[in-house]
Amino acid sequence: MNYSKRQIEIIEAATILIGQKGIQNLTTKNLAAEIGFSEPALYRHFDNKTAILQAVLGYYRQIMKDGVEQILTSNHTGKEKIKDILNFQFFHFSKNPAIVMVIFSETSFQYEEALSKMVLSILEQKKVLLEKIIAMGQSDTTIRNDISSSQLADVIMGSMRFTILRWRLNDFNFELIKEGETLWNTINTILTCPKQ
Repeated sequence: MNYSKRQIEIIEAATILIGQKGIQNLTTKNLAAEIGFSEPALYRHFDNKTAILQAVLGYYRQIMKDGVEQILTSNHTGKEKIKDILNFQFFHFSKNPAIVMVIFSETSFQYEEALSKMVLSILEQKKVLLEKIIAMGQSDTTIRNDISSSQLADVIMGSMRFTILRWRLNDFNFELIKEGETLWNTINTILTCPKQ
């Protein structure tokens, strides 16, 4: 989806507000004050708070999708592409920690069907892309093929998610990129074909 310059400003301000004060403090009143204009002016760009949250999720989904698709089309092996994805995501989150607060707010979205469906769509989209890369690695023999691409994708996504969640719950107190490198070493071991 294409967003106007003003909509992107609102999306980024909403992300920062969520990062600083939590999703429960994202109100149109607080957001308008953060940006420096009236609530009616905010409603000229988005219909309501749900529309703003959908835009926030959609905006960052597109950034992640573009990054992963660029990796997908590289001439790296399947295993190298998995490493590239980890590096891309951990680098992106370390530079934009407020995004983590949005992505990990899915429990706050559980009573808002449109938002919970969007979060599910993001997870499913990511899994499909990851499975595709794993299948490439299984074809080029850089990734073991005795475990399904679906199960390997679950292991990778789950371990990435846990690492990022731990980083957030520790108030971003450790180096996420360094932790990502350690995680990659473990994932690399899991992906490697066992010796016969």
